[in-house]
Amino acid sequence: MRKAEWKDRELFIKIFAEVFADNTGTTWVLRKSVKPEKALRRMARYSFVKGMIKDGVYISDNEKGIAVCYKFNKNRYSLRAIWSELIFAAGAVNILRLPQILKRESYRNKKRPASGEYLYYWFLGALPSERSAGLELGKGILEEADSMGLPVYLETAVERLKPAYERFGFRTYHYWEVQEKGIQFWFLKREPHTS
Repeated sequence: MRKAEWKDRELFIKIFAEVFADNTGTTWVLRKSVKPEKALRRMARYSFVKGMIKDGVYISDNEKGIAVCYKFNKNRYSLRAIWSELIFAAGAVNILRLPQILKRESYRNKKRPASGEYLYYWFLGALPSERSAGLELGKGILEEADSMGLPVYLETAVERLKPAYERFGFRTYHYWEVQEKGIQFWFLKREPHTS
């Protein structure tokens, strides 16, 4: 795996749009009047910029997988990231769901530590036929966390991914479900492994 460079933006967007097309935890925020591919590309562009500002975008060696994982309080604010978020919100977010989106994000943020040193594993995605890319990224990021002696926090809305994270040492510390809105999240944490 390698750290992404700004020139990797289109590769990142292409992978993101394909991988997250069917992820309801991701797509429920998108405006239905915008073509799904276009909305996902806008979300991907925002995710790439935010991850790059925080120095946490990774690409698998075979360029079939992506991940965003960054130090919690690394470069928290940037005009470029704010601008990217505004473009994404104006061009792809379902405005009628904005109060729900903000409430969901606030809830998720409150379940992670508000201070301290840790890595936030925002997401990992590999093309369907490239499971090895996902494993490479997952192992590589956890090795970095171990070398820094930092815990890793993440959330997933995809139940089938929970056992995979658990195999890598993550433990669920909180579960959140709002049935009438189809929201469910598992909040997981992994302590650093020492040799």
